[in-house]
Amino acid sequence: MMRSRPTYRPVYHRGSMFIETAIGIALTVIVMIAVAQLVAVIAKQRRDMANTRVATREVANMMELAIVLPWDELNADAIAKSEISDLSSVALSDPELAIDIVTLDTALQTKQIEIALSWRDQANRRVDPVRLVAWKHQAAVSE
Repeated sequence: MMRSRPTYRPVYHRGSMFIETAIGIALTVIVMIAVAQLVAVIAKQRRDMANTRVATREVANMMELAIVLPWDELNADAIAKSEISDLSSVALSDPELAIDIVTLDTALQTKQIEIALSWRDQANRRVDPVRLVAWKHQAAVSE
């Protein structure tokens, strides 16, 4: 009598394919949720960076205008006459400009010019302002 080799057949458990499919779908959903949250955070960061870039450009342009003003005309009202550009007022929600000019030293005739621009973010919170500070000295009077 010859012995035949036993044949091994895989044993299938009922419902195992359903469990594997359910686990696969659950993992896919978890990964998709994580990716969606990551994309939302990246989009917010890019939006904030773009707004900061616009505000920085606006403050730099205003500072350029302030620096070229004659010493006697250099005051907050003169700088405030140049309004926020249309691009900045569209890009930034509720922009708020603050201009402060302080005479630091009467002996050296130095003025400190500070220009700050803030706006509201998507959550309607006021963002920390972009600030630019410069110092201007009165030109020496030649005799």
